Amino acid sequence: MDIRRTTADDLEKLIGLSSYAFEATPLTPARTEELLAYMRTRRNITLVAEEDGETRASVSGIPMRQNVRGAVHPMLGVGGVLTHPLHRRRGHVRVLMNALLDQARADGYAVSALHPFRAGFYQRLGYVGLPANRTVRVRPEVLGGLLKLDLPGEVRLRRMAEGWDDLSGLLDRQLLDRHGFAEFPDYRRDQWRKDDDHWLATVHRDGRVTGALPYRTADYGGELTARHLLCDDPISRTLLLRFLATHVDQFSHVSFVVAPDARPELWATDFAGTITTTVTVPHPAPPMVRVLDLPALTGLPVGESRIALTITDDPLIGGDWLLDGADGKLSVSPAGGSSDVRLTAAGLSALVYGVQSAQDLVALGLGVIPSSAWPALDALFPPADPWVYLQF
Repeated sequence: MDIRRTTADDLEKLIGLSSYAFEATPLTPARTEELLAYMRTRRNITLVAEEDGETRASVSGIPMRQNVRGAVHPMLGVGGVLTHPLHRRRGHVRVLMNALLDQARADGYAVSALHPFRAGFYQRLGYVGLPANRTVRVRPEVLGGLLKLDLPGEVRLRRMAEGWDDLSGLLDRQLLDRHGFAEFPDYRRDQWRKDDDHWLATVHRDGRVTGALPYRTADYGGELTARHLLCDDPISRTLLLRFLATHVDQFSHVSFVVAPDARPELWATDFAGTITTTVTVPHPAPPMVRVLDLPALTGLPVGESRIALTITDDPLIGGDWLLDGADGKLSVSPAGGSSDVRLTAAGLSALVYGVQSAQDLVALGLGVIPSSAWPALDALFPPADPWVYLQF
């Protein structure tokens, strides 16, 4: 099996694999041309596995950035994991993933994220799951009581392309402020703007954009469906909810996606509706993340604690490490020898992102940790609430 990076000449072959994996097929000629035009705009790192000159599998890495505990790092978003249906379960994807992650680390990516087709497969590659988004679905009249409130700020309504600069600025600020938040490269953001297939409600307060709600509508009597409700503060959130309440005589329901740690049942008095978290295999599944380069996280905001540990069986971050959170900033250095605190790469990633405690790791089989070491690990990596936001 030969592994190589793709060129422009590979696009038509990849469209066949990609469409079979993710779309209704066979494709029409019009859809084929549409996909070709889109793929020509991509700047991904794409690797293929070939046998006898034929493409058997492919994986792609999207150059992105992510906030990890307040520090923004280069992140490789993994997508386009494809295998020809006649050549599956032969290890092609595992080989490609190892090659892609090795290349990403060499190129300076500190972390990686993806949406898995099966979490167990990626956990063996060092990834750990993050909490799932929550979807809120209510009748507009449930939010009607918010219309009586006198709040500072205004809501503006435009098509996505017209309001794109306002949304883009808000996304940039969320990247700096929110743990786990990720940002697409410019070419992917530009495609989102060009699609122009959503309405965009934005909140404006004190000369800045503090909230946004991209959405689409169904026919009269149907449903208003939003992608995500983004906001800087509770007042901006309430202004967007009031905007949704004004559709009471037009739609039977409104729905929107919020972060995993949100508590929308407290956002309106007499709330009645559904707040759901759905996890299915293969889709939709919550994101997974992993650390690609542990020393690259030097300076990460952490708790003031110190511990030596050993990361086992991982080609990227495996080894003996001393982690020190003096002055609230992480320092990483090689340890003098093996530690009795032994973590998988997925276990270390869970601690870094704040989604599992030391005791959780033991319970999940992601580490062998003496109970005496639990307090030090938990103090170094306090619990946190990551939100990747993007689907890729």
